[in-house]
Parts: sequence; structure tokens; C-alpha cells
Amino acid sequence: MLLVSLMLAMFVSGLNQSVVATATPKMLADLGGFELLPWVFTVYLLSSTVCTPLVGKLSDIYGRKVFLLGGIALFVLASAGCGAAMSMPMLIAFRVLQGLGGGTIMACVVASIGDLFPPAERGKYIGLFVGTMTMSALVGPAIGGLLTDHVSWRACFYVNVPVAALAMTAIWINLPSKQRSGKRRKIDYAGAMLLSAATTTALLALTWAHRAYGWESPQTISMIIAALVLLAGFIAQERRHPEAILPPEIFRSREFVVGSVLTILFGAATQGTVQYLPTFVQTAMQGSATASGLVTTPQSLAMLLTSVVGGQVLSRTGRYKVQVMLGVSLTLSGTIMLQTLNVGDPSWHIAIFMVFMGLGSGLVMPTMSVITQNAVSHEMMGVVTAARQFSMQIGAVTGVAVFGAVLASSYESSFSSEIGPEASAAIGTDVLEKFHDPTLALNQREFAIVQEEVRGLDDGEALLASAVSAQQEGVASAVRDIYRGAAAVVFLALLSAVFLRELPLRKRGETSVVEPASPRTATAEG
Repeated sequence: MLLVSLMLAMFVSGLNQSVVATATPKMLADLGGFELLPWVFTVYLLSSTVCTPLVGKLSDIYGRKVFLLGGIALFVLASAGCGAAMSMPMLIAFRVLQGLGGGTIMACVVASIGDLFPPAERGKYIGLFVGTMTMSALVGPAIGGLLTDHVSWRACFYVNVPVAALAMTAIWINLPSKQRSGKRRKIDYAGAMLLSAATTTALLALTWAHRAYGWESPQTISMIIAALVLLAGFIAQERRHPEAILPPEIFRSREFVVGSVLTILFGAATQGTVQYLPTFVQTAMQGSATASGLVTTPQSLAMLLTSVVGGQVLSRTGRYKVQVMLGVSLTLSGTIMLQTLNVGDPSWHIAIFMVFMGLGSGLVMPTMSVITQNAVSHEMMGVVTAARQFSMQIGAVTGVAVFGAVLASSYESSFSSEIGPEASAAIGTDVLEKFHDPTLALNQREFAIVQEEVRGLDDGEALLASAVSAQQEGVASAVRDIYRGAAAVVFLALLSAVFLRELPLRKRGETSVVEPASPRTATAEG
């Protein structure tokens, strides 16, 4: 019953993201503020990323239960606030709170699995939890679509409330309360603030470099410098504090360091690229919004399969290195296949390619959780679990920003080459500028206006056909370039996997490579 309770909590957190994406068009029609739309998703990712290291540390000291219940409660209240929002800024504010709750839930649930099962058994259970997240991604769009069409977009947020309340009740009853014994410990709040400030500044720099200012702008450069200064301050703080948020001794573990690097690279190449496929489907393939939303379904199904099967194999054999390398190799194969995408390709091509991506992700992601948790002592379970989640999210945001820049630059070059100077001159600078946005076709209302403007010109239908064709070729070329870059990043992840050592998975006890440093030792080291 306890496992079901934890899986329900994780399901709620995962369901939220996939349900909300489906409600976007009607949300915009009701609240307006199209220019603020990216922040509905960005602030959730920011707040959920920032909170995980502190939650991991505090839950190691005071127990998972209080933070898990608190995270669910905050998530419920924020979901209700999102559903009642009367403006886009109000919705974004509640999404910040929702991200804090969602990040807390994810950090505590995965750490709780580490509390309940030794590493030798943990793989099959983590595989089940990854499968739960995958199921939420599969059913979310359908639930969101039904609620949006037949009730209201607000119901996509309200649906979280009863499900989360059920999870909260079940965890209250079934999850035991545990906290580390001993004297009261001094929490490194200064370190938490420095890390939060550094992370927020860096993520905002990456986001704004991609969407607003550009990579060479003074705003982007100054924010990156500020993030590095804050990071240096955080490192100095961690070296001297007895209860560091990220204790320096965990970085003595080769498996933790290699695992973190691999996770960042893998997150950048997989989660940082997949969101650009809907642009290809709706533009280059002229598919519907529904079709573009379903493009990741084969990936999710494949991931569900290998996360469960891979977890069982890991628990029975105790061998993880080959499994990680196989998963990364399958993902590399998927990125190479996706480099062949072209205008007019049938949708089943993408489906097959995404199956390889899903098979690889299902083998890698659960296994990396087991590897990092096995590398340190049980007292640091929350810390390393949060660090692994933090690494994945940092990789995803970095990938979105970097590959977004690839999309923009590659599309710009290809579109200008395809449309030619004569059509460009006939369409005019003002209208043509709108076609320089590769995501134009995703905003159906704006795209319809642009189409009418071009049709009103002399020989408008031919000019429109030329512009649309150039846009399709430009998007296809840009997506191919994105996956060339992704293949290079996945190859680096494969090289990182070579340096993993095959450590025995613990069956009993809490002995590990890295033991927690005492306050006195940690202070002396600082």
C-alpha cells in the first residue's frame, strides 16, 4: 500500500505537466498574454529545480514524510490557485508555487524508494516509478483534452486536487516518520540561498538568451558572470559548513561524479530536443496540433517497457554498466535516425525513431538513480537523489536553450536560401520577418493573419506557397541540425559511461564508498 501511495504522488506530479500543455490554446483565449505563455512552463521548471537540493538535505535530517506531505499540500493549493487565476501573471505566480510543490514531491518520492529498498532490489521498484511517470505522460493529453473540450481549461488544474488529496491521505497513513537521531543540526541556509540564486540566474540567462536577448548580448553575458560568481560563493560556503547542502565528500565518489555528468548530458540530448519535434510535425509535415502532441507516444511506450524490464534485470543481475551503455547506444541510434527527417516524411518514420529514444531512456534513467544512490551512504540518500534530479533538470534547460539557438540560426539560414531574393522582395520586409520565426505555424491565429496578408499581394498564392515551402525546408533542416548536435552530446554521454565502475549493489546495511563526514571533520576540511 505504501508503494501505491508513493506512485500516486509521483503520478500527480507528472500528470500536471502533460495535462496543462493540452489546455494552452483555450487558456490563451480566456486569459490572453500570448507573449507570457513560455513562462507558464519555464517558472515551473525553475522553481522545481531550485528547491530540490535543499529539500533533499532537509529530508535526510528530518525525514521524508513531513516534506512529502508539505509538498503535496502546496501542490494542491497552488493547483487550485492556477484554476482560479484571472490573468496570465496570476497563473504564472501560482505555477511558481506549484513547481516548488512538484519538485519537493519528486525529490522525496525517489529518496523514499532508497529508504525502503537496498540497491540490489531498488532497480525494479525505480523502474515501476519511471513507468508511473510515463503513464502520466501518456494519459495526460487525453485527460486534458477531454476536460478542456467538455468542462473548462481550469478543470485541468482542478483535477490535481482530489488525486493529490488522495495521495496525501494514503502517505499520511502508510509512510513511517523517520528522522536522523542526535543533536539538533545547523542547516546551511546561506548555501541554499547561494545555490538557488546561482541556479535561477543561470537558468534565466539560458532562457532569455534563447528567447529574448541572444547569446552575445550584455544581459546574457552579465547574468552568466553573476551565476558563476554566485556558484563560487556557494562552493566556498559548502567547504566550510558542517551540514552542507551538497557535501564536498560526495564528489569523492567517482560513480556520483560520472553519473552526474552523464545525467546532464543525457538530459540535454533527450529532454532538451524533444520539444522541437512538434514544430517539425506542424510545419514540415503539415500535421495537426493533435498529431504533434502524439509524436512522443511511441517514445513513452518504449520507455515504459524498458524501465520495467530493465529494473527487473538490474535487480536480478546486479550489473548496471552494460545496461547504461546499451541504453545510451540505443538513444544515439535514435538521434542518428532523426537526422534523416525531411519534408513530407510519413509519421511512422518518426514513430520508429522515437521508439529507439524511448528504449534508451528507459534503460538509462532508472539505472542512474540506483548507481548514484549506491555510491554513497544512506545518510546522504536525499542529497544524492536531489542532486541527480537537479542534474537532469539542468541538462534539460541547457539543452532547450542551446538547441533552441541551433533551431533559430539554422532555420534563418535555410529559409533565406530557399525562398530566394525575388520572392523576398515581392513579399516585403515586414511580412517576411514574421516567416523568420520557425514556430509561426504553431500560433494558428497569427499564421492565418500572415497568410491573408500574403494572399492580398500580386500573385499572392504563388508567393505564399513559396514562403510556406521555404519554411518547411528550413524547419526540417534545423531539426536535422538539432539532432546532429544531440548525437554529439549523446556520444559524450557514452564516453562518460565507459568510466563507470561496476560496484556491487548493496543488499543489506548502509556501508558504501562514501561515508558522511562528521561536523567536526567537515569543518576542519573547510
